[in-house]
Amino acid sequence: MTVIIDSNYFFALKSRRDKNHQRSLELMNELKENYNKPIITNYLVISELLTLVNSRFKGNAYYLDEYFKLIWGDDNFFKIVQLLPEQYKESYEMLKKYTNPKRLLSFVDASLIFLTNKVNARAILSFDNHFDGIISRLY
Repeated sequence: MTVIIDSNYFFALKSRRDKNHQRSLELMNELKENYNKPIITNYLVISELLTLVNSRFKGNAYYLDEYFKLIWGDDNFFKIVQLLPEQYKESYEMLKKYTNPKRLLSFVDASLIFLTNKVNARAILSFDNHFDGIISRLY
């Protein structure tokens, strides 16, 4: 089955300073060994990732280039899907359905829940526990 990827996994994969860096590398090896199905994300995640990289590394072009290679270069191992206009509306419905005072989802997270359901994915690869109880999570 398909696996969906969240931005915090991508960030940890390239950032040695991230507390989840080592685990992200281990998960990469598990994916290579155990999954021959698509590994996907969406363009909202890419936007969120590049914003995070730019912020955390204070606009350092070296790090932006490292993530560029991950997204569009030789380090890429996943497919990026574009949501259709009506799928943004369905993502919004996921946001309303699963957000509450104890679980504040972002619209990007809601889009990943939508995508997981749409493609019948096995799990989401994320270090964020707010997906727990909604979809299976690899972490």
